[in-house]
Amino acid sequence: MINDSTQGRWHVLLAQFDVICRRFNKEHVIAMVAESTAWLTSPDGVSYPPAPWRLHGTAYVSLWQVRASALPADWLPQDLRPVTMLGRVLVGTAFAVYEPSGDLAYNEVLAAVQVHGSGRPSLTVPFIWVDHPASIAGARAMWSIPKQEAAFRIRQPRDAEDPRFRASAETPDEQPIADLLFRSRTSMPGRWPVRTAIVQTSLMGSGGGDLRITPAQAWARVSFGTATWDFGRQSPFSFLRGRNPFVSVRLTEMSLHFGSS
Repeated sequence: MINDSTQGRWHVLLAQFDVICRRFNKEHVIAMVAESTAWLTSPDGVSYPPAPWRLHGTAYVSLWQVRASALPADWLPQDLRPVTMLGRVLVGTAFAVYEPSGDLAYNEVLAAVQVHGSGRPSLTVPFIWVDHPASIAGARAMWSIPKQEAAFRIRQPRDAEDPRFRASAETPDEQPIADLLFRSRTSMPGRWPVRTAIVQTSLMGSGGGDLRITPAQAWARVSFGTATWDFGRQSPFSFLRGRNPFVSVRLTEMSLHFGSS
């Protein structure tokens, strides 16, 4: 039984909702609510958030200069050309830890190559692993990013005085992918924007020329540091063994806006 007090509160709430609907157009409000809560479902039955994804967290990124002739053939589809300078290409490797305050919370390790693409700086991601099925399903379906499953071990800095971050990832059959020890050194003031486009060939196997171009924007505090990487012998990153990145950064308080609605 609904008492008079409860009924009165409902009348107040309905009246407030009616005012909002009159001000902003009822259909528009309902559409906004539905859009913010409706997840999509992959053919395998995995639900994932619609684009754009808004992610929050920390990333540890290293950049490498690699001779174009040393880049493995499976790192670049035939439809994409790397950006070269003095015969070298720019390769990035990264660990990221995304927090529950974003659309999804998960860990990630990836490699990227700078390529010719859209009007903004462009990257292609040939290899990427995460530990969340929704991240895998959504990235593959919407952006043709070939995410795979991995297991992660993450050691975050204990406090603000501890500059060390340690992370490792391995495949489901326990093959090592990558291991990182990062030590922060120097921090830059403020938060810095990074804008890029992710260019991928379609995972649907529709033939050459079918490219997916996805905008990505991030804002973060930037700290320079030293990164010690190790890669499994069977890892796609293994050709980087024995090399050193020319710059490594930590991106904290990172807000990533990925994809378009």
